[in-house]
Parts: sequence; structure tokens; C-alpha cells
Amino acid sequence: MPIRPDLQQLEKCIDDALRKNDFKPLKTLLQIDICEDVKIRCTKQFFHKLDDLICRELNKKDIQTISVILVSIGRCGKNINILGQPGLLTMIKQGLVQKMIVWFEKSKEIILSQGNSKDEAVINVIEDLFDLFMVIHDVSDEGKRQIVDSFIPRICALVIDSRVNISFQQEILKKMNAMLDKMPQ
Repeated sequence: MPIRPDLQQLEKCIDDALRKNDFKPLKTLLQIDICEDVKIRCTKQFFHKLDDLICRELNKKDIQTISVILVSIGRCGKNINILGQPGLLTMIKQGLVQKMIVWFEKSKEIILSQGNSKDEAVINVIEDLFDLFMVIHDVSDEGKRQIVDSFIPRICALVIDSRVNISFQQEILKKMNAMLDKMPQ
């Protein structure tokens, strides 16, 4: 039976990835089920570490590790607790959506650099980014408002950009429609 990593170590996993370029603990964390009532305690610096790590990996265009980070935050996000407060709400107040705009723009550069080639890893990272959008979208009315206001115009611009591979456009449209389906009528 494999050893279950401690969910309280999410921030340590992010630190290891940031400082030692070691993504193994973060990948291991993805292999366990996360109960809704489990609280993952993080410091107030967690959000800045996360942003630094994602920006670094986006600059390196390391698609695999970007996906690991995005999936980790998406799966653990609702359980993160920062200074006794719900972590995602705290990070939204700290500017999470504004940082996600930067992540989206850097991801867009990666997509555009693909030209007409179809790379499954890039499609996966788009899915992972949109899944994180949905987590933020669903966490609060403020998250919903910020995601819709910030990303619907950007997503539409990306979909109609003729430089984007049709497979990417289809995936982006599918994810955007899922987001719009969850909007109140």
C-alpha cells in the first residue's frame, strides 16, 4: 500500500517545485482523493509562491508541469485555508483572477506558437486552465463576476484568431460553453 502524502503539505509541494524544481511530491498529491471536509492550511505567501511557480513554468513553456500545477490547485482549491479563511476567496481578494489573466495570456502565446499543429499536451493545459476558471467561477459570486468579466472577451478573441488551430478553438469553445451554461438565466 503506497504511503499517503499529507494534504497539509500542498504549500511544501509548491515550495519544492519552486525552489528545487522537484514536482514529484505535487504529482503524488494528485494521486490521492481529497475529502471535502479536509482543510489544507497554507500561509498568506502561498498565493505568491503559486504565481511565481506558474509564471516560471509558463516562461519555460513546460506544458506538463503547468498542467500538474493547475490540476493540483483545481482539485485542492476548495480545501485551501489561508489564515483561517477560505483560501480561494482569500486569493481572489489578493488578485487571483488578475494573475490568471497573465497566465492566460502566456498560455495564449504557447497556443499561438503551435501554429496549425495539434499538440495534445497543449489541449490538456487549456482544459486544466479552464477547469481552474470553473473552480474560481463556482466558489463565490465575486469569483463568478471576475471570471466572466475578465475571460469571456479574451476567450472569444482567442476563438476567432485565425492563427489558432481548429482543435484548440473547438476545445476552448466547449469549455466556454460549459462556463456559460452555469451562469444564472
